[in-house]
Amino acid sequence: MAAPPSFSSFPASFSSFPEDDSGPSKSRSDRQKPLHDDQEKTKRVKKGRSKDKERHGEKDQQHRKHDKDRRHRHRSADESRDHADEQRHAAHNVAADSSRFFYSDRRGDHLNIQYGGLHSGDVPKYRLVDGGRSILGLSFSWTAVRRSGKGIEVGLRDRRKMSSLTDSSARALLAAPPTRRMLQTDVSTKYEEVNGFIRLPSRRGPQNAEESYRSITLSKENDSDSGSDSASEDVEEDSSTDDEGPTLSSLQETLKSLEHDITEDPGSVNNWLFLLTHTLSTIPITSKNATKARSEITLSILDRALSAHPRNSSSKLLRIKHLKAGEEIWHDSKLRAEWEDALKVGGVEIWMEWLEWRIRKGSKGLDGIMEDALRAMEAMGAGEEREIERLRIFWRCAVAFRNAGFTERAMAMFQAQAELTFEVPQGLDDLPLKLQLDELEEFWDSELPRVGERGSKGWDDWVRRGKPEVTSTASPASQPSNRPSELDPYRSWAADELRLDQGSVLPARSADDAAQFDPYSMVLFADIRPLLLSLNSAEAKDAFRVAWISAIGLHVPGFSLSSLNTSELDWDDRWSQGYLASSAYLNSIFPRDAGHNLLTADASAGVLIGREKEYSSSFGPVKSWAPGVIEPLDVFPSKPKAWRGMWGEEDVASVDIDFVRRLFVQMRFGNDDSRWDALRLSFEAAISIKGALKQSKELLSLARNSYSHWAAHAQLERMRAHLDDARRVYQTVLVASQPDQKVEVSQLWWNWAEMEWLAGEDEQALNVVLRAVGGDEGRSGMVILRAKRMLEEYVRSVNKRSEWKEREAWIKLRALLELLSGKEVSAMLSIFDEHLSSDSGNVEHESLTVGSVLMVYHYGVTLKRPIPPAILRDRVERALEEYPSNSILLGLFLEGEKGQGLWGRVRGILGESDGRPKSVARRVEEVWIAGWEKGRWAGEVERTRSGLAAAVENERTRASAVIWRIYIEFEIRAGELQRAKKLLFRAIGECPLVKELYLIAFGALRSVFSAHELNGLGDTMVERGMRLRRGLDEVLEGWGGVGLDGEGDRESEESGDEIEHNARELRRLMPY
Repeated sequence: MAAPPSFSSFPASFSSFPEDDSGPSKSRSDRQKPLHDDQEKTKRVKKGRSKDKERHGEKDQQHRKHDKDRRHRHRSADESRDHADEQRHAAHNVAADSSRFFYSDRRGDHLNIQYGGLHSGDVPKYRLVDGGRSILGLSFSWTAVRRSGKGIEVGLRDRRKMSSLTDSSARALLAAPPTRRMLQTDVSTKYEEVNGFIRLPSRRGPQNAEESYRSITLSKENDSDSGSDSASEDVEEDSSTDDEGPTLSSLQETLKSLEHDITEDPGSVNNWLFLLTHTLSTIPITSKNATKARSEITLSILDRALSAHPRNSSSKLLRIKHLKAGEEIWHDSKLRAEWEDALKVGGVEIWMEWLEWRIRKGSKGLDGIMEDALRAMEAMGAGEEREIERLRIFWRCAVAFRNAGFTERAMAMFQAQAELTFEVPQGLDDLPLKLQLDELEEFWDSELPRVGERGSKGWDDWVRRGKPEVTSTASPASQPSNRPSELDPYRSWAADELRLDQGSVLPARSADDAAQFDPYSMVLFADIRPLLLSLNSAEAKDAFRVAWISAIGLHVPGFSLSSLNTSELDWDDRWSQGYLASSAYLNSIFPRDAGHNLLTADASAGVLIGREKEYSSSFGPVKSWAPGVIEPLDVFPSKPKAWRGMWGEEDVASVDIDFVRRLFVQMRFGNDDSRWDALRLSFEAAISIKGALKQSKELLSLARNSYSHWAAHAQLERMRAHLDDARRVYQTVLVASQPDQKVEVSQLWWNWAEMEWLAGEDEQALNVVLRAVGGDEGRSGMVILRAKRMLEEYVRSVNKRSEWKEREAWIKLRALLELLSGKEVSAMLSIFDEHLSSDSGNVEHESLTVGSVLMVYHYGVTLKRPIPPAILRDRVERALEEYPSNSILLGLFLEGEKGQGLWGRVRGILGESDGRPKSVARRVEEVWIAGWEKGRWAGEVERTRSGLAAAVENERTRASAVIWRIYIEFEIRAGELQRAKKLLFRAIGECPLVKELYLIAFGALRSVFSAHELNGLGDTMVERGMRLRRGLDEVLEGWGGVGLDGEGDRESEESGDEIEHNARELRRLMPY
């Protein structure tokens, strides 16, 4: 047998192994020995091991004693050399006698086949040399200082212990304030970005070695000459910095400057808000007890602000922030007194927040909500200028009724208000509201079809026909679902409740069978009469019908009653965007393969090849922008080579299509109602483009001279990709008829030029732009210059406020002409920058900003023209900072980040990175972004969870049932059911009158809820006045099965007697 290898670092712990002198493998006769030989061999091995342990024990005692003496004895240099020689001599002896360490056992153990592996006693034991301080392969001068987990810290022997990050000295050093500041220069060329890339430094040496040598020599001489001067300057600078005292951090300097500004102008509300924001930035919103700590800080700052100047006490924003912080600290009596004091300031913003507080409190149920709403309406006063404010309260009450399960009552409110607004009989227009309501009650009690129902002709038609007596007929009952029945009664009850709440939205009649079993399905006029309004202005009437279609699930992006009223706060999205919690939207927000990780690489011939990244559409399901930024029939990319309008398939999936169609027909003002007709055609286009074109032709037959209807018809032809038909429409309206009005047709000219440009027909697009200003079709510089001057004249002639959309169309044509005439993209953007330099923050500025970045996107992405990627990225980043809730800008931002190796920019806009409050739509968009890149959702779970956790703690979205619903759904899809259960209890505490939140415990979270807990939730729903179509006791009656938690009738019987149950629990917990 050849000599075994030598490892000098191994200890002499294997010397007890017997030496193998048997040579190669044995023959069959040698292997078949009696069992007695194996037993004797085992005894010898055990005996050798015991002797080895004794020797090791003696050696360990010697080593410990030697180490102790060596720590207390000062060694000289000679002794160190002698010790090193001894170590090398010992290593040489060990290598010479290495045959005692190892032996080769080539005979297999037949018991391995029988038992499937080695016996635990046959595995040799080993110990670390020198207590684990010696390391194989390293010099003796190095030793292992610390071992923790999978890590190891290596240092020199006989040196003092290095401090770690967990030591007190290191923590004190980290907590110490900075002593020097690193100032960033305004101009830096070290990492200058050129065309979207950063140049890397060259590694080549100098071309001329002699010049390099001379330059170094010269620099050294200069350094030596100025050495004394620089040293003296450094000394003076150090002395001056020492005299100045401790250096403040950037946050401390900001707070100091804000305090100075507040001292100069104590009545500046913005300065107080900036001070509050920067102070709260020191406490992360998701940290422990952050809500209470942030509330205390907010109260301390805002108490100073309200008492500093009379102008601050009248600020609605400061008042609301002060009251919201007080909800976490104050007692109920003090909070009630503070609210009453704030209501004296007045304003719809404070009254709406007071109503939200009363709804969250939910002490008196729906009756209390109606009383509070009536008080708020009376405080708004009368007059057309107050109609939008009262309509806002009306809408909030309808949403509260629907959330509590009274869907028929909420729908009856809108139906009665629509009859009072659009179907008032002649002769009753000038009567007081009380008399009108008396007449309307007579029509309501007749139980004729109302607005939105099949066969409805209206209140006016009934009065003109002499108020005939009509026999009440049963309304069409909802079709029973083919859903398989659940074995668990709790699941079955929750599914039936949810299905009926979403299906039975229209009030029943007295002849219906449902009214016999469910009295709440039939709504009396007395139940809704106190909330009905008198809407006389055209703006209020239009706002009411848009609010109605939004309430039934067809949300109009950008619509908000608070924005129409120019309120300081627009927080109505907390309750008005309930469509985001529908099943269709939840499925589009969360990826289908949420629990699977996508393979990122393939192996070919042993080489890993990365896969191409797959992305979904950058324009997600959530649509959010200011009103008027995107028109209902404006086309923008949703998928590659696909164009759609404002609504898509997910928007119309959860609404009653026939009911919405009847609403669009019955609430039409007349033949000139172009905006309402555009919404109607957009809704039809989301269902079928052909059906929308058919409806458009019918509308054009009624309004042949309406340019808006012709523009809508041409846009539908563009969506269908029939560009020739769209060209015929534009040529007929703009060229053949030759209209004189330049303002009304500007949008038509822009749509035509944009269509030709995006189709790749630059020549045709240039002809369209020249025709728009009445120019010739020549291409000379004089013709183009004259066209530019004419477009600029059109822009100046249009009113900037009332006709801003027409002005924007002329600006886009001017920018497109600059691009088509051979100029660069920068020249086109300069046209937009000229008009974007002023009036930032309003709707006009946002619309023009979106138009500018969309043109850059179409130029580089749609048309695939050469353009540096940094132009689109930088432009979109600046726009997104100014308008963070705009979903179009967010989609363009994601489009610019496609193919980037890092997610730094994308992660920078998520969560609480920027410190600004975010809307509900923006929070939901961030949840969707986690699954934008396919296969990445599982890796972004923690980031998404932290963002949602911050959303439910932020005062802006804390009381939003939509955010709570999405947060719970996120935890369910992530498989964290226990987390979802805890969140559900928190959600019920914040939104006590939202029935859908309670039903989650009976459905998706049934496996983590016991029967006793579910029964308690059912009792809570009844106590809070929520509508249950069927009692939970009726469902559980006669059920003798066992639930998913292993509990059956036994637990339900135990929970029946509360006193006995509490006594049993007390006896069980007695020892503690």
